[in-house]
Amino acid sequence: MIQINVSQLYNSRADETVPALEQIPAMQRRRLSGIAKLALNSAIHSLKSESVDYIVWASQYGDEHKTLKILADVLQDQTPSPTQFSTSVHNAIAGLYSILCQDATPSTSLAASWSEALIEAYAWLKTTAKPNARVLVVYYDEALPEIYQEFQPFSGFAMSAIISLETPNLQLDLDALTHHRHKYLDAKNFYDFWHSLDQTQDHRHTLAWQKC
Repeated sequence: MIQINVSQLYNSRADETVPALEQIPAMQRRRLSGIAKLALNSAIHSLKSESVDYIVWASQYGDEHKTLKILADVLQDQTPSPTQFSTSVHNAIAGLYSILCQDATPSTSLAASWSEALIEAYAWLKTTAKPNARVLVVYYDEALPEIYQEFQPFSGFAMSAIISLETPNLQLDLDALTHHRHKYLDAKNFYDFWHSLDQTQDHRHTLAWQKC
């Protein structure tokens, strides 16, 4: 059982605008993929010009559409674009954020669910020597291309929050975590749980989380 403080929870959806990206020059902004825009928009919005000591970026699939495009180019004997390759790796969005927002905060990129990212943030907070440390957690995902066997349709989104150990407002039971095949479901369930007014409902997928 772990206890953390969750604040500045923000969700970006593919059918909405990304106002926080206005601070990024238009030419660079246009080059971002759709999922990168959502992830950066959520991250910037949660921070609101504040600072954190560490960032955890988490996604099950990352920017897999770019990887598929590279594979298609290779099959057609075309040389993949170096830029496309460098922005297709799993930690690419973390790097883009660091460069475009000029933020050198240390970070890690995980193939993980939202809850697993919270555990990573908690582990870092428990082991750092920094007093009153804070971690930005950003989860982002979009559906795989239909060619993949794991394809399941859903709209791309990103969710972020600032995590600390002061004044806990969330209790996480590690033994009760639901391990979804499609990890994006964990983030969506948490968002619904966090904004639910009725905390007495017994839903299997929210048993791991309790507000405190």
